[in-house]
Amino acid sequence: MENKIVRILEYFIGALLIGMVVLLFAQVLTRYVLQGSLLWASEMATWLFVWMVYIGSVVLYMKKKHVVVDIVSYFLPARVNAILEMISSIIIFIFMLILFKESIPIVISYSKQTATAIEVSKKYLFSSLSVATFLMIFAAIFRFINAMRRR
Repeated sequence: MENKIVRILEYFIGALLIGMVVLLFAQVLTRYVLQGSLLWASEMATWLFVWMVYIGSVVLYMKKKHVVVDIVSYFLPARVNAILEMISSIIIFIFMLILFKESIPIVISYSKQTATAIEVSKKYLFSSLSVATFLMIFAAIFRFINAMRRR
């Protein structure tokens, strides 16, 4: 199940990247070829980039690709490594729970504001943090369960 979720998130990130490239290409094309400007393109590309980074962090966590100092784990038995992974999953779970709880008021406070160029509510930008932390909470639960199985 985790692999399916990761694959879906990777496709989503790919779509965001394609959208960002298309928008920026269109902006360059209109600026230098058509002598015009797409005022909203760079702002929208920035929003797509923010979403891509947050969802990408979830994928990296689920695939265990975040930067870690793992020199100690090489010298520890598998059982101890599983226990340490359970502890780190609990810490990440608690941190993400707090971050999720604190992100909701931010999204609500920005829901009344609109972006300058695209005139869309800023809640869609700031909800990227809430969505990413929500997904990370479940990823921490999955990691905890997998570590328990290895123990």
